[in-house]
Amino acid sequence: MEHTSSRRGPAFARRGKGTTGTQSGKRTQGVQRIDRAPRDARPDARFDQAPRPNSKPAYMKDGRRGARAVPFGPRVHRASDRRDDRPKFDQRKAGPRAAGAASSTSWENVAEWYGTHLSAPGTYQSEVVWPGALRMLGVGPGKTFLDVACGEGSFANLIVKQGGAVVGIDAAPTLIRQAQNKHIRNSEFLVGDAANADRNLRDRRFDGAALVLALQNINDMPAVFASVSRMLNKNAPFVIVLNHPAFRIPRQSSWGFEDERKLMYRRVDSYMTESAIPMQMHPGDAPTVNTTSFHRPISSYITALSSAGFAVDAMEEWISHKESTSGPRAKAENRVRREVPMFLAIRGRKI
Repeated sequence: MEHTSSRRGPAFARRGKGTTGTQSGKRTQGVQRIDRAPRDARPDARFDQAPRPNSKPAYMKDGRRGARAVPFGPRVHRASDRRDDRPKFDQRKAGPRAAGAASSTSWENVAEWYGTHLSAPGTYQSEVVWPGALRMLGVGPGKTFLDVACGEGSFANLIVKQGGAVVGIDAAPTLIRQAQNKHIRNSEFLVGDAANADRNLRDRRFDGAALVLALQNINDMPAVFASVSRMLNKNAPFVIVLNHPAFRIPRQSSWGFEDERKLMYRRVDSYMTESAIPMQMHPGDAPTVNTTSFHRPISSYITALSSAGFAVDAMEEWISHKESTSGPRAKAENRVRREVPMFLAIRGRKI
């Protein structure tokens, strides 16, 4: 301005070293390229601390290569530019796979960090994503829901608090253990692949299902939708929440600022082409721990839902809850937050 399936999560991506675009110090027709998200993606810290390198986890990135660069001279740093208050990723605790550079879609290697992050106040999940998903899901007493790619159980816990029961499934054993250790009443958490979840749950049937900020880390989307469909009762809702596929495309979208009009804008270089994009889960602290983000146009999700036996009856676009209160670009940042949604939610009903 966060299994063969895996993690929810909002993607702000950068790919390794270097920068792209116009070189530092040059201008082109009064348009300034800024390959970094506005302050939505940067938690507040103290003014007296120097800015740190971009170390967001993969699901919170949506810039392009060179996200740390400021192409046109020095930038005024504000409190929201500091990154010292975020939970630290400890690569030593990430397990043997963290030492290698092989790409994966599992979040097992960042499970400890992820649980800490979600417990922090003011996250996009707690302020925007989870309330919207609960409302679209129609959670209430006497209903049992399936939480696909459930992570460490935070969303499942909210379902139970609203009177529902929940079964959560995730491919990361550490995240499942974290969920089980919360001892959430009326809940069950299982290790498994979302693409064949119905095999693990056999004849279980559910009154609704959710897949929140995880589908873009899942390779076989049709298999996941088909598996969920087989476990839902007729007319049951299936809610999926995504980093907005039209505006948050790893390596193919970025923020810019037009000096003459004092406007911040979103640049999109590619949208229709489906792609699998290697991502650093936590570039600043563990640059060798990778995942894969799968970009698809919105039509791909609608078509796959229809093929799996769902009728899409609702689609919502959610904007950021954050606000800039100071700085020369505060007005432009707030305007672009209202105009460019961060998340897309789609609801299908089992036919």
